[in-house]
Amino acid sequence: MHRLFVVAATLAAILTSTPCEAVAQDLFFSEDGRTIREVVSVPSATENEFSHVRAITYDAETGKTIHILDLEADTWFFSATTDGRVAIVSIDRDRKDAHARILRVDLKTGQTQQLPSAWFDEDDQNPYAQISGDGRLVSAYSQEGPEDGPEVVTVYQWPSKKLVAEQSSGFNAGGIDWGGVTPDGKIEFGNNRAGSRIVDPKTGRTLVAYGPLSIRSPDGAWVVEFPNAGWGFEGKELPILNGMDGKTVGKLELSLSDEEADWWWHGAFCGASGRFVAAGPDEVLAFEIPSGKKLATFPLNTWKDPDTKEKTTANVACSPTDKRVAIRSGARLTLHNLD
Repeated sequence: MHRLFVVAATLAAILTSTPCEAVAQDLFFSEDGRTIREVVSVPSATENEFSHVRAITYDAETGKTIHILDLEADTWFFSATTDGRVAIVSIDRDRKDAHARILRVDLKTGQTQQLPSAWFDEDDQNPYAQISGDGRLVSAYSQEGPEDGPEVVTVYQWPSKKLVAEQSSGFNAGGIDWGGVTPDGKIEFGNNRAGSRIVDPKTGRTLVAYGPLSIRSPDGAWVVEFPNAGWGFEGKELPILNGMDGKTVGKLELSLSDEEADWWWHGAFCGASGRFVAAGPDEVLAFEIPSGKKLATFPLNTWKDPDTKEKTTANVACSPTDKRVAIRSGARLTLHNLD
């Protein structure tokens, strides 16, 4: 166990900017909703180095920065626990002079543990892994399985590293395939065109399938379906599915225009509280789940970065206590109450 580079942060509010023109990747609220952790990719200052992962922790009440963790150059973020405390990170990816490794990183302390190389194919230069929402399970993904199931997801307990599940799947006709453990401990086989298929880790039985832009809740209870017209998922309504059997149980109280239906939507569940925040073309709204009733609309001028002139989809997160919403728009991060 060792530490990656840590940068101590001062208690200075930086809600209006992201350091070093970093690219936001994910936002996570702590379980008690008191802090927010944002994981970003920071471009290198020189041509000789790759970008690196940075984790920034904010006070969810004041917006002040309370901690910053910078990882080494050439680090890539893959997955994190639901509170953003522990992440799966790749290092030395896409390099001819090094073989990529996968690390389990505590984003508060900087402590790291390398995942066993035996979990991955020896000739896979870019291995892939995910972590469950509670951090107890870690998965490894392979494309070197049997002919009838070349995609293989293997799941291990952490820290015992005991094998607990293994399931396989065939390739999709096109697009990019991946797979891993879900936040609620199931297994997902995903594709950027075909969407995701959630399977039971013990039996391999398909539980639910949904489109590539759709969002499944961390506890596995619900799925909100977003359209993706480019890959055959047309529609102007946003169905709510049971996340364990795929049955439609409702729809969001939002009828999309043609333009909105063609847009890249994003969303986040408020833990298991029964609330959901959706972000579309210059709009952020909150809904009740599973009824789909609209609870709130967040005015554009309260969250959009004024320097971003074109329409955008914000990155959003909602606290498990369903009281706070974080919205990242360009260089602007704002916090909002959800009553």
